[in-house]
Amino acid sequence: MKGGIAELLNFKQKRKNMDEFIKVPVSEKLAYCFGDPALTLMYTMTSTLLIYFYTNVVGISAGAVGMIMLISRIFDGFSDVAMGTIIDRTHSKYGKARIWILRLAVPYAVAAVLLFTMPNVGNMGKILYAFVTYNLMNTVVYTAISQPFHALGSLMTRDRRDRDTISNIRMMLSITASMIITAFTLPLINYVSDVTGKEQLSWILVTGGYAIVSVFILLNTYATCTERVQAAPQTKKENIPFWTSFKITFTNRYFLIALGLMITYTAYQVIIGTDLTYYCQYVLGDANLVMPLSSAEKVCTIVGIAMLPKLLPRFGKRNLICFGCAMGVIGQLLFLVNTTSVSLGVVSCIIRGFGIAPFYGVQYSLPGDAIEYGHWKHGLRVEGLMFSSMSMGQKAGSGFTQAIMGGILSMAAFDGLKATAAEQTVEAIATIEAFYLYVPIALWAIMFIIASFYKLDKSYDKMMRELLEREGKKQKQSAAIH
Repeated sequence: MKGGIAELLNFKQKRKNMDEFIKVPVSEKLAYCFGDPALTLMYTMTSTLLIYFYTNVVGISAGAVGMIMLISRIFDGFSDVAMGTIIDRTHSKYGKARIWILRLAVPYAVAAVLLFTMPNVGNMGKILYAFVTYNLMNTVVYTAISQPFHALGSLMTRDRRDRDTISNIRMMLSITASMIITAFTLPLINYVSDVTGKEQLSWILVTGGYAIVSVFILLNTYATCTERVQAAPQTKKENIPFWTSFKITFTNRYFLIALGLMITYTAYQVIIGTDLTYYCQYVLGDANLVMPLSSAEKVCTIVGIAMLPKLLPRFGKRNLICFGCAMGVIGQLLFLVNTTSVSLGVVSCIIRGFGIAPFYGVQYSLPGDAIEYGHWKHGLRVEGLMFSSMSMGQKAGSGFTQAIMGGILSMAAFDGLKATAAEQTVEAIATIEAFYLYVPIALWAIMFIIASFYKLDKSYDKMMRELLEREGKKQKQSAAIH
């Protein structure tokens, strides 16, 4: 894609301020942050509603769905690492990350629609089609577009507070998109189904609408955002060997903390997002309760994230994340008082929403801090592999959780084509209850323990002063040589 569309959409890059420590202009912040909802639309569909589509619309067994997710994650792990390496070795005039967002925007939309274009080819044919299209979307296309997007956030500026602000705005928009998908997509699909008289067609039409909107948003992200952060002059055009990048990444304690938090949170997100629909339908007796319960949690998360710019400088990331985890446990325990009370369920969701806000708001600024830490410690920046490894952890957490859920539901004889609790086995109902009520408590506790090891809040400013002094010396040496 030399010249052509890439050059045509590059017009906003002219006369941009290329200072690495710039306060990113509001228009550029928004162009980047709105890119996250464009990706969240399809990620939420594939991590929550896709399972419902497979089991309750086209009739694939929960066990088969779980196996698809599990096997796919093996391929997904390799693709994440491969894409991270590709980003680190990309030297396009349109940036190392931006160019991939442009290249993959349309394929991303097409792959999303194909997920729900399930042909009537028998049970085994459906399983094979699901496996192929799921991997096309997640292993190939989503990986190839999401990794550059994540890396782009750390390449726009090195100002930590500005990165935190970008992350906060991004996550508020992301969770808003997730809330819309989780709460309103099923009612919208049901409405379209009533109009067309064809259930599966309604899934295709709604997904297609989301996909078209996503393409235009991502094209604007490419056109507006700027990569300002560059490697040191002597390594700018050199490719860091893979095993060097791997060692730098996986010996970085703050990357490992961010990764552990991401994996655990993703497991929580998948369990709550997937099991909530089942819990409402089979335990509370009304699948439409998904909207008020999900909305209560996510609206409060948005409010909590909006408070972070004032709270982070005072309390730090570690303290806020740990406090949020404690709130999550309290909210979960409260619902155990009466597990069929909708009003109590809403209160529980409100508390959980505020609890997850601290981590949700900073989840993508944590790797940015880890990148600076690695640069300070080793003298090398490894954005691509670090963010791709975060994504690999996110997808692994999602895939293994989905596989475990699917396997356990299958062993409990859960049947998604049965509409009421009376038609399900006692074991299936008990499993649905356990996933929604008890498993999240353990996940909150794990997140609390991991976050307690984060010590960078107090030492970050000193580390950056040393790093900048070192870079200044390098620049002077480089100037003297030339």
